[in-house]
Amino acid sequence: MRLKVLILAVLYTFLLSYANPLREEIESLTKDQSVDVGIYVESLATKSFKFALKDKQPFIPASNQKILTTASAIINLTPDYRFKTQILTDGFVKDGVLKGNLYLKGGADPSLSYEDLKSFADYLKQIGILKIEGDIIGDNSFFLEEGRGHGWPEKDFEYCFTAPFSALSLNENCLRLELISDKKRVSVKMYPDNEYYEIVNNLAISKKYSDYKVKAEGRKIYLTGYIKPLSKAEVSIPVKNPSLHTTSAFYKMMKESGIKITGKYHLGKTPPNANTIITHKSQPLKEIIKKANKDSNNFYAEQIFRTLGKEILGKGDTETSATVVINTLKKVGIDVSNIRIYDGSGLSKFNQLTPESIAKILSYMYNTPYFFDFYQSLAVAGTDGTLKHRFKDVKGKIYAKTGYIKGVKNLSGYILSDNGEVYVFSILVNNLKSTEIANKIQESVCLILANGKTQL
Repeated sequence: MRLKVLILAVLYTFLLSYANPLREEIESLTKDQSVDVGIYVESLATKSFKFALKDKQPFIPASNQKILTTASAIINLTPDYRFKTQILTDGFVKDGVLKGNLYLKGGADPSLSYEDLKSFADYLKQIGILKIEGDIIGDNSFFLEEGRGHGWPEKDFEYCFTAPFSALSLNENCLRLELISDKKRVSVKMYPDNEYYEIVNNLAISKKYSDYKVKAEGRKIYLTGYIKPLSKAEVSIPVKNPSLHTTSAFYKMMKESGIKITGKYHLGKTPPNANTIITHKSQPLKEIIKKANKDSNNFYAEQIFRTLGKEILGKGDTETSATVVINTLKKVGIDVSNIRIYDGSGLSKFNQLTPESIAKILSYMYNTPYFFDFYQSLAVAGTDGTLKHRFKDVKGKIYAKTGYIKGVKNLSGYILSDNGEVYVFSILVNNLKSTEIANKIQESVCLILANGKTQL
């Protein structure tokens, strides 16, 4: 027994001697810097190494929040879960005429595209529907709310990375405008085309420069300024009222495909006795989360987040979805006392996670049958996603999720070390004046781990 205690004591001394270079490196980098750093590192294969610094302290996670969102989705919904979008009717077809309303029922698919709507219209024609004597009704009831999260940066609401979430969405709820000029005038095209927005085109030709502004007010989009002759430009803006916008795009698509519609488009709830005509399924969740994690797509993360609440507890809203994530963390043995969840993407400045909680959920995923599906969703150092241009000296050895909002830059994931070990890590840096110090800390720690400097 004494021998066992002695061996453990010696091993602990060795571990400290190898952890100290990490601590010394971090302390030297953060000295005289008004930054807050939290770190948790642990070896997964051998459990022989662990390093922690403020690991139980709450930090703003930024897009590291997506780790909890996507891991919880894989755990609760399975990697093969698919989002559904349905076309239904409360009427009947006679002599090529649908006598009744047509419903476009959303199921929170973050990948639903204009091409999908076109395929719906084509199928309706194929089965003989040439006229609809009724309305086109969008059903967004899968979620209880639509819009943006609490604590999102309002100054960025004009950009598509803050596009509002909705159970019935199209093209990530981002409208692309194409500006094309000849020698005399400028034309504007919308993608996806729709009847929701009206373009007010006050653009003029200038041989000297291009300088223009785009502003959406209500259902009108105002374009002012100048474009050079014989040129092309693009600008994208987040849509307002995404469910109604999606419904209007479907309405216009069907009319342009040759289907006559006597009614109008609006939102409503599908009656329980409606008959299903089309059920469209997305790619499986294991593919969907790649967009959320590798590319740090906020819209995808928010759609996944609220789907958790709907599918697991019956309500597609923020509070219920946060409860599902918290319950998931509790089930895998993670302390949630310092955790606060206000969204699924990490855009909210009110979110709080600890380095330990992030590392622990990553560690849990490592020991599940669906680890490979989750692991493949993360950005790869020097290869793809948000890490394509980082850590090129250890290319392919780091699989991680980045996180950045003003004053925050974080990194968490897995490291494949030269010593044959697999490390899980979370490095959270808050209260930044510039990102340089965060980059140095993350690179120093990750390079030490990737190069096997902790090997006993």
